[in-house]
Amino acid sequence: MKTNNTKLIFSFTILYFTISLIGVLHHELWLDESHHFLLARDSNSITNLIENTRYEGHPILWNILLYIITKFTLDPFWMQFLHIIISTTVVYIFLTKTPFNWLFKILFIFGYFMLFEYNIISRNYNLGILFIFLACSVFQKRKNQFILLSFYLALALNTHFQFSIIAFAFFGIIFYEQIKDKTYLKKQNLFGYLIFFIGVISIMVQIKTTHSDWLLDPIEKMSFGERIIIGLSSLFKGLIPIPDFRSIHFWNSNLIINSNRSLAIMLSFLLYLIPLIIFSKNRKTLYFFYVGLIGAQIFFFITQRSAIRFHGITYLLFIIALWIENYYDIDNFKLKDYLSSIKLTLYKKKIIYSILFIHLFSGIYAYTMDIIHPFTSAKQAVQFVKNNYKENSKIITVSCEGTSLSAYSNKRIYSLIENNYQSYCQWNSDNFLNISEKNIIQLLTLYLNTNDSAIYISIYPITKNFKKSIWENINEKVKIRFAEKYDKNIVPNSYYYIYEVAKIK
Repeated sequence: MKTNNTKLIFSFTILYFTISLIGVLHHELWLDESHHFLLARDSNSITNLIENTRYEGHPILWNILLYIITKFTLDPFWMQFLHIIISTTVVYIFLTKTPFNWLFKILFIFGYFMLFEYNIISRNYNLGILFIFLACSVFQKRKNQFILLSFYLALALNTHFQFSIIAFAFFGIIFYEQIKDKTYLKKQNLFGYLIFFIGVISIMVQIKTTHSDWLLDPIEKMSFGERIIIGLSSLFKGLIPIPDFRSIHFWNSNLIINSNRSLAIMLSFLLYLIPLIIFSKNRKTLYFFYVGLIGAQIFFFITQRSAIRFHGITYLLFIIALWIENYYDIDNFKLKDYLSSIKLTLYKKKIIYSILFIHLFSGIYAYTMDIIHPFTSAKQAVQFVKNNYKENSKIITVSCEGTSLSAYSNKRIYSLIENNYQSYCQWNSDNFLNISEKNIIQLLTLYLNTNDSAIYISIYPITKNFKKSIWENINEKVKIRFAEKYDKNIVPNSYYYIYEVAKIK
C-alpha cells in the first residue's frame, strides 16, 4: 500500500510539473510579472534592489530570488521555471502531508488557483502558500515542533501582506491552545514567539519604509458601502471562481457576478454560514477560519484590491482549515449539537466536493484559454519589431506598458511620460491610464524635437486609422505610419499598436 501511494505521489507530481511547464511555455507575461523580473534584472546590488522596491508595497523575498536568477540569465522564462518549481514543491507537500483522500488531492492541485492563478502566472503568492503548507505539514506535531512551525509562519509573513493574515490566524489558534494548556511559558514556545515576532517586525519595517500608495490611498476613493461589499464578496469570489466564459477576457471575471449581481450579493452573504456547517467539529478550526476572514475583510476594506488572485486567500483559508481540523478532537458544544439535530452536517461532504469540482473546471478552462490565446500581446509585438526593423531601432512607449516589452526585448524602453529609458514600472508616476490621444501627440512632438524617428509601441493607439504603409501627418511636426496591431489577447488593457513615427522635415 505504501509503495502504491509513493508511486501515485511521484506520478501526480511529475504530471503537475509537466502540465505547468507546457502552460508557462504558452503564457505571455503581463505587467506585474515583467515588472518584478525587471526590478531584479536592473538592480546592481541587493541594496539597490531594496531602494528600487520602495514603491512596491510588497515584501522583498520574491524579488531577492529573482535577483539571484537574473545574475545567471536575462531570459524571463527562468523566472517562470522557478515559479513552477515552487508550485510543484507545494503540490508535493500537499500530496505527501495532507490527510485527504486522493480525489480531494487531485481536485485541489488541478483547481483554478493551483493550476492557473498561482502557478502559470509568476508572482509571489505561491511562496506564501509554500511556507503556510510547510507550517501545516508540522501542525500535527506542533507541541514538539513549534519553533519550526513559527519559522515557517515568519517566512510566510514576508512573502505577501495577505499571508500575514493567514499566519496571524494560524499563530493565534496555537497560542490560544497553549494558553488553555498552560504551556505558553515553556522555553521552546517562548523561542517560537521570538521567531514569529522577528518576522512581524521585518514586515512592519518593510511597510513603514515603502513609499507605495496602493496600500492606503484607495480607502479614500470609494464609499463606505462599496468598501464593505468588496470585502464581503471575497469569500464568494474565492470559493466560486467561475470565469465569465462568454468573453476571451475571462481573467478576473466571475460569471455569476456579471450575469446577476443581486444573486451574487445574496450568495456572498449565504456563504458566510457555510463554515458553521463545514467546521463544526472543533471550535478552534472555526475560530481560525473566521479570524482569517475578518483579517481578509480588513485587507480588502483598506486596499480595495479586486483581482481574483487576492480573493484566493479565502479559498486557502478554507483548505487549511480542512487540513488542520483533522488534528483536533471532536468538540461538544451547542452549535454542533444544533446543526446535527437539523441534519445540516450531512451536507458537509457535498458542499466541499462541489466547491472543489467548481475549481477543477475553472482551472482547466483558464489553463486551456491561456494555451489557445495570448495572455498579453507584448511578446508578439517584440517579435514583430525584430522581424521587420533594424536591431538598433529606437522603441518608444507611453509609460508602464513598456515594461513587458522590456522583458522580452532585453533592453530598456523609452517612456514618453518619464522622458527617459525605463524597464520596470515607476508606480510613483502620474496616472497614465487616462491619457488622451491629444496628450500622446503632444508627447510625441516633444520627443521628435530631439529625435528623427522611432518605433512607437503602446496600448494607446495614436489614431483610429489602421491602414498600413500610409504616412499620415498628425500635426505640422509629426507624421506616423501604422504597422501592426495585436488585440486578440486575454488581458484587455494589454493590446499593442505599432507605428513608425518621424519628424516632418
